[in-house]
Amino acid sequence: MLYLIGLGLWDEQDVSLRVVNVAKSCDDVYIEQYTSNWQGDVANIEKLIGKKVSLLSREKVESDFLIKEAKSKNVALLVPGDPLTATTHFQLFYECRKTGISCFVIHSSSIYTAASITGLQLYKFGRATTLAKPQPNYNPESPYDVITENKKAGLHSLVLLDTAEGGMSIKEGLQLLQSIDKKRNEKLIDEKILIAARLGSDKPLIKYGFASELLIEEKPGVIIIPGKLNFKEEEALELWE
Repeated sequence: MLYLIGLGLWDEQDVSLRVVNVAKSCDDVYIEQYTSNWQGDVANIEKLIGKKVSLLSREKVESDFLIKEAKSKNVALLVPGDPLTATTHFQLFYECRKTGISCFVIHSSSIYTAASITGLQLYKFGRATTLAKPQPNYNPESPYDVITENKKAGLHSLVLLDTAEGGMSIKEGLQLLQSIDKKRNEKLIDEKILIAARLGSDKPLIKYGFASELLIEEKPGVIIIPGKLNFKEEEALELWE
């Protein structure tokens, strides 16, 4: 059997009793940390469950390694946030179902629901997108297109930030959007926007204002581009100005 287990938003204090009990019963426990800048300590989880937790690379998670393991053993993959947020992990669920391997999912909190603390209503969010760090010969502008489409439909945009190589700060993310804005001679982020960091911790940071006012060196975080606001959302956003 394969268990896909969500660790929650911030650190090991989000781990539920169910997670602890299931992990204790498994033969092998693995964790991936490439889909999110999880702030917990793996050593503390090992103390909770009384066994070693092995780190898996992206290549290993996306291979058939876990599927093969789950054929003869009880195996757990610990995932920051909710375990089915990333398409990679749903593929594991799919492969298990397809090949007759039992797969059990333990859901947890994720940035997709935590964004509701801003006061923006979740049903009014459009497609989410991720800003990637520019690399030589690689500087995708597709996230900008997603925000544009959401904006036209009056929907809010949740913009996730690259987690690779230490992750992207909110300042870097905003500067990247500003550079694309300038290149295209558009004014997509000229209006007030939201930034949020440390959601799920005891010191969350949420600010609402113009991009030039929000260039902070904070990570992990997200950028939220509001769409059409109703009066309740306008009222809520006053909390963060």
